[in-house]
Amino acid sequence: MDLATQVNQLIANAPDDPATIAAVQAIAPILLEEAQRYQQTMYYVLQTEDGQWQIITLEERHPPYHQKVVIHAYGSAEMANAHSEGDRQLVVVEMPIIPLLFQLLAADPVDSLIVLEPPNGEQGWEVSRESLLAQVRSTLSLPPNIA
Repeated sequence: MDLATQVNQLIANAPDDPATIAAVQAIAPILLEEAQRYQQTMYYVLQTEDGQWQIITLEERHPPYHQKVVIHAYGSAEMANAHSEGDRQLVVVEMPIIPLLFQLLAADPVDSLIVLEPPNGEQGWEVSRESLLAQVRSTLSLPPNIA
């Protein structure tokens, strides 16, 4: 599914409220610009059987030992399966990148989405949730403490 179709579906699936639709339309260009950085339009995430994304806590190996909570978006189902480590409670779910970025905005306590490209995931990008939220706040003229 191409990015324009994903954006149109995101807007079409917004709650039937003029303010919400206007907000989704306003932030769609931010999501589109971000999504254009990646090689693919569809990625794979690991979810629990009840639909919760697998989150991973990363910690620096040296002081000050900051922690970061991330979600991985894999460029192929094979990559995602390889990282599920045989955990039968995790399922691989294909997701379009635009809805994935949109859901990241509300994915508290997640700090970042790590987009891993095929063939082996050695190339990837980090999408900071806070950076994406800052762009949305600026576009919608919201105060910093409102997502």
